[in-house]
Amino acid sequence: MSSPPQESPRLKVALVGCGQHARRSILPCLDDLPADLVATCDVDPTRAREYASRYGTRASFTNLAELIDSHLADAVLLVVGPRLHPELACQAMSGGLHVWMEKPPGMNVADVDRMLAARAAAGRQVVVGCKKIFMPAMDRLSAFLSDAKFGAVRTLSARYPMDVSPDGPAVLAERRPSNWLSNGVHPLSAIVGLGGRPRSLTVHRSPRGGGFVTFEFPTGVLGCLHMAAGHANSGSMERYEVVCEHGHLVLENCTRLLVHRPGYPFDYGQGRDFAAGGEDVAALVYEPQFSLSTLENKAIYLQGFHAELQHFVRSCLSGEPATRGTLEFARAVMECYEAGLLSQGKPIVLDDLPANQGRGVPSP
Repeated sequence: MSSPPQESPRLKVALVGCGQHARRSILPCLDDLPADLVATCDVDPTRAREYASRYGTRASFTNLAELIDSHLADAVLLVVGPRLHPELACQAMSGGLHVWMEKPPGMNVADVDRMLAARAAAGRQVVVGCKKIFMPAMDRLSAFLSDAKFGAVRTLSARYPMDVSPDGPAVLAERRPSNWLSNGVHPLSAIVGLGGRPRSLTVHRSPRGGGFVTFEFPTGVLGCLHMAAGHANSGSMERYEVVCEHGHLVLENCTRLLVHRPGYPFDYGQGRDFAAGGEDVAALVYEPQFSLSTLENKAIYLQGFHAELQHFVRSCLSGEPATRGTLEFARAVMECYEAGLLSQGKPIVLDDLPANQGRGVPSP
């Protein structure tokens, strides 16, 4: 007699922070993952109960300690502000729970170091929701960069509608929230994902707002972030471009990837055919198909939310350490955040940041 088929393992998760972002972008991802929501937690008991009822679980709590003591969950999804991440993440890990948290991971590099120490002691999985590195279009772009025919990366650039606070050192010292923290981590995570941890960066800020951040990488790659403060919302919000020795790639607004491959027979002054060359050198265009109601068109897939949670859930179920959105990666992003606040027109070497004095810096 054959044995009955065994059900695939599922991760029991609890939501901590029952706000609009969780409802809009995080909880819908669970519909397509081997994970079950078993509890909710929020300082507002009414909201915690409402979310528990809406998403099919009866257990709701008003503090993390009660949730841990219930032994209902294997992992927590922290959808709260960055000030609360270190305390809640460390508490959850010490209570035996795996942790996924929204970006930013904290208010500074020291906050990430605190969580790194807690993870080492608890041996839990931790993933930070740096969604830009999980976008399908970014994955495809990175795959092309690994193709030897493009050669080495020379430069990379990004554009994002944001600014660095003019009183950056005070923002950092006072642990003040800023747009550079809440939104800056998006282009910074994309830049670190594409180029690795920079050696140094310099902020050149316009007195009218906005400006540019330049990056120097140990590999010799140079990078630039256009802080396009004032950019109209009627246009695409962000753009990433990578120029290699042979060809370049452009990712526009998370949804349009242009791949300009090497080999196009351009002949200045002589060429008469703008569509010359064979299919092997023609430019490629990747765009989602918005005419159909398919999963790939939905924001939770396009923007990387589902992929980051999928990586977390799979890591927890398999016991294999997470390799993307790690605390080491998040630390490199936060190093760029701190350096950006301290720069004020001067180059800041990341190894010279106060948080890096007297300690080894983990590789992202």
